[in-house]
Formats: sequence, structure tokens, C-alpha cells
Amino acid sequence: MNHIWEIPKSGDMVVPGRIYGDEDIMRHLLHDIELGKDWNALTQIRNVACLPGIQKYSLAMADIHPGYGYPIGGIGAFELEKGVISVAGVGFDINCGVRTLKTKLVKEDIMKVQKELADSLFKTVPAGIGSKGDVALKEKEIDELLVEGAAFVVNRDYGFKKDLEYIEENGVVKGADPSNVSQRSKQREYRQIGTLGSGNHYLEVQYVDHVFDEKAAKAYGLFENQVLISIHCGSRALAIRSARIILRRSRLPAGSMGYL
Repeated sequence: MNHIWEIPKSGDMVVPGRIYGDEDIMRHLLHDIELGKDWNALTQIRNVACLPGIQKYSLAMADIHPGYGYPIGGIGAFELEKGVISVAGVGFDINCGVRTLKTKLVKEDIMKVQKELADSLFKTVPAGIGSKGDVALKEKEIDELLVEGAAFVVNRDYGFKKDLEYIEENGVVKGADPSNVSQRSKQREYRQIGTLGSGNHYLEVQYVDHVFDEKAAKAYGLFENQVLISIHCGSRALAIRSARIILRRSRLPAGSMGYL
């Protein structure tokens, strides 16, 4: 079965488009075109392929669906001097992404308590619009969070110091200035710390169905039937409001991709 699909370079496309997914994913994407949907992921792959400085391919992963400018699951690498910076490529969530945690459990361990586990996660993981977490921060603490990044979480015993070694720039970008963030934006974040969010955010209990690369799997400590926890989340309302402020100041339309 083919799992790599390409959109040939044409028109203003600088590079081809490449999609990683099975036939069901492609049928779904093509069906959106057949329905005449203007907001569709295939068109967005082509649009990204037209951007100045893009390298090799406009890429799309298996979770592809329409975003703001890029498709969700879309990736573009750009040449440093002539490439673009995307203000809100896939959307407004800063650091929205998927993290996967491995466990020592196997599939059979979970299947014994599948319903009980699902019920427990539903009750204990705050999710959805308006959800509130157990961590309540004041404005000063929000400022500290914006400056310290992931270290803020680790220093409050919600993570391990060694985790910072595996995060880009150790989980913080130097030079952050919280005074550039509005008070209203910070207020939106008071009780959203530690919440899963809404939309396409999720927490899933998964297992390794098949290992295709034994060497890579061993390096990551993965094995067949191993239970994994995957979390898709972003930085919630504060990030959305901050990104929109950036767009307004740069005089770019929402969801556009432009030069900064």
C-alpha cells in the first residue's frame, strides 16, 4: 500500500507537495475537493509550496486537515535569507503540538481496565471550552511563566529537570518581555494552566501496533504492544490573543503568512 503521495510542482509552486498517509486519508482529502470546499488541506499544501525560500517539499503528515494558512499537520522548511516567517501558519496556538510519553505497561494491562481508565481520565483531566485547571496563577506568576518557560513548570514539581534537556532551547526563548502581553490576555490564562483545551486537542492512551525500524525503536525505548500516552495541546487563550495582537501590529490579515 502506498503511503507517500505527491502533488507535482505547477504554476507558482516552488517545490512539489508531499503527503504521508494511507488511501483513506487521501480519499478524504480528495472528497473535500469534489465537494467544492474552498477551505481544504490540498489547496493549502499547494499554497505553502508557493512561498519564497521553501526547501524540497511542502510536507503534510498523516493528521492533515485544514488550518489557517498551512494545513494542520503541515511542515515547511525555509532558507534563512530568502525564506518567510509564518505568523499564524496552522493557527494561533503558540507551541501547539503533540507529546508522546512512553510507559512500561503493555496493551493487555490496559484492556483489563479499559472502561475504568477512560472514566478516570474523563473525570480528572480538565478539557473543553471553559475548563479550569487545579493550578491558579496570579498576574505576577503569569509573567514569571512567560519568562521562565518550561523551567517554571519544573521548578514547581510538575516535571523533571532532565526533561528540559530534550526541549528546544531548554524550553524557553530568551528575551521574553511580559509587558508586551495585555492584562486581558493574562487574565484568560489564570485558570487555564494545566488544561487540555478544546477543538482537536486530545489525550489518548495508545499502544505500539507494529515496529517498522527496530534500530530506531530500540534507541527510543519502544517495543510492540507497549502503551504510550499522547497529548495534543497548546498554550490556550493567552497565546491566541498574543498572536492576534502581533498580526494587527504587522498589518497582516488573520491566518496570513507574511514577512516579519
